[in-house]
Amino acid sequence: MSALKIIHITPTPLVGAPGKIAWAQRMKGHNALAVALSDYPQKGPLANKFLDKILLLNDFTTAYIEEYISTANVIHIHNYFPNNKLSWITRLNQSALFVYQVHSPLREGPLYVDRGSYDSLINFRVRLVVGQYLGRLYPSYLPVPNLILSPPSVTLREPGERLKVMFSPTHSHVGRWTSKNSNVLNDVLESLKSLGKIEIIKPQSFISPETLFEVRRGCHVTIDEITTGGFHQVSLEGLCAGNIVINRADYFAKTTFGNFCDGVPPPFTYADESTIGSAIECLAENYEDSNRLQKFNYDYFQKYCDPIRLVEVFDAAYQRAL
Repeated sequence: MSALKIIHITPTPLVGAPGKIAWAQRMKGHNALAVALSDYPQKGPLANKFLDKILLLNDFTTAYIEEYISTANVIHIHNYFPNNKLSWITRLNQSALFVYQVHSPLREGPLYVDRGSYDSLINFRVRLVVGQYLGRLYPSYLPVPNLILSPPSVTLREPGERLKVMFSPTHSHVGRWTSKNSNVLNDVLESLKSLGKIEIIKPQSFISPETLFEVRRGCHVTIDEITTGGFHQVSLEGLCAGNIVINRADYFAKTTFGNFCDGVPPPFTYADESTIGSAIECLAENYEDSNRLQKFNYDYFQKYCDPIRLVEVFDAAYQRAL
C-alpha cells in the first residue's frame, strides 16, 4: 500500500506497544508517530521506562503533535481514552481514518466498559484487539499482534549445566485475565532450586525491560503465567530469546496468534498448577530435550515473528477501511 501518515495516541505508554507498532510502520515506509498523553506515575516503578519510541505530550511537543494530528491519514487510538482528548483530536482532524485498539480485558481496570463501542464522539471505522486471549472478549474486533523488536537469539544448555528459569511477573494483581502470580508455582520453583535442579532468575524489584530481556537471553526457560488460559507479551519475548516458554495458553489464545503465522500456533509448553512441577523437572533432567525445544522456539520466532512481517496485519486493516 502507499505510504500513510499515521499517529498512534495512547493515554499511557502501554509498556511501549504503540511505539513498537509505529517503529515497524516506519520501517515499512510509512510516516508513523506514537504519542502518550502522560507517562506512568513518577513515583511508581514504570516511570520513564517505556518512552524510547514514544513522544510524550508536554509544553514543548504539543504544537508539533497538533500539526501531526491535523495532517494525519490514520489516527490510531489505544485503550481507555478521556472524552476531552477525543474532542481535542476531532477538532484538529475529522477526515482521517479513525482506528481504535484495545489492549486490556473487559471488566478489569482500566477497561470496565467497551470504549470503542459505546463512545459516540468518534466514528471508529476500524476496531482492533491484541491477538492473544482478548479476542474472545471482543468478538467483533479484528485481532492484531504484539510486536517484539529485539533481534532473536538462543543460548543452549551445556551438559551438566543447571536449567536457568526466569519468572518475572510484573504485578501480583488478581483478576480473571490479568493474574500473573501463583503461590503453587513459587513453591515449586523453590523446591526444585533446593534440590539443585534449577537456577531461578526472578528480579526482586522492577528493572528496565531492556535489562530484563538481555538477562533472559542467557536463560533456558521463561515462565509467563499458569493461572489463566491466556498469555502475555513475555511469552513472545521468551520465544525471541530462544527460551522454552511455559504458560497455560489455551487453544483459542494460541490459534488467534497462529493466524498471523501462516496458521502455525506458537510452540508454548503447557502447564497449570497441577503439572508445573513435573514439566520443569523433566526439562531440568534432560538437557538434550530442553535444547531441542529452545532451538525449535528460536526457529519459530525467526520464521514468523519478525516485526516487519507482522506489522503488515495493521496495513491490511487500514487498507480495507480506506
